[in-house]
Amino acid sequence: MALEVEARGLAAWPGAVVLAAPDVVIERRSLLASRLRIGHHAGVVGTSGELVATDLGATFRRLDVADPLAWSDIAGWIGDEFGGVDIVHLNAGIRLGQGDLTELSDADYERLIGINQHGVFYGLRATVPLLAGRSEAQVIVTASRASLGPLPNDLAYAMAKHATVGLVRSVAPSLAESGVRINAICPATVDTGFLGGVGREQLEAAGIDVMDSAEVADGIMTIMAGETTGEFFVQLPGRDPTPFSFPPVPGR
Repeated sequence: MALEVEARGLAAWPGAVVLAAPDVVIERRSLLASRLRIGHHAGVVGTSGELVATDLGATFRRLDVADPLAWSDIAGWIGDEFGGVDIVHLNAGIRLGQGDLTELSDADYERLIGINQHGVFYGLRATVPLLAGRSEAQVIVTASRASLGPLPNDLAYAMAKHATVGLVRSVAPSLAESGVRINAICPATVDTGFLGGVGREQLEAAGIDVMDSAEVADGIMTIMAGETTGEFFVQLPGRDPTPFSFPPVPGR
């Protein structure tokens, strides 16, 4: 998965790192690095996370990103253990594939919004104090091309991902005053368990761009090595991440 590739790429990065998705596992390294390894199924997360931890000499903690109290607890633990964090990657995301409003249940809607939208807000709110005063502090949010345009076959997903645009672009100026950068990556469909059982061949036959997870991880590393803030980077297969040009707002 992309996060495993990314975690290995970050192994030499000086500082603490938190990556977050629906089930979060934080990985602690003696080099003042805390990293998080996540997936959509707790069993998969635990097994793969333990393997990565063993390889990197790490320990793990897990949380529910849709729970603000869980974020407060994990932020307190990070502060006590490390004193702060340098890089936060908020990667939470699930899809429902539901394009009919009348068929979308309250439970499914609340779960998706809790992870995809509230999880980003709670995670950012909890970790911003940990980023303050740190060298090269930055936040990466995994958004989507659905953040930038309609997605008729997954209405709640598009709604939640649009919310990340408002949050990231609005909070970027104030974070910059504290020396913290925040950017988002909007990749094409990625070949992971996120596809929900739909084969890559089926998607590509339908004209949908599908990319390898390692390519997304490389794109994230490229964004982190830059100097921008408040940008949404679109990444397509075989291409470097490119900032999306938002049109000016009339009257502003």
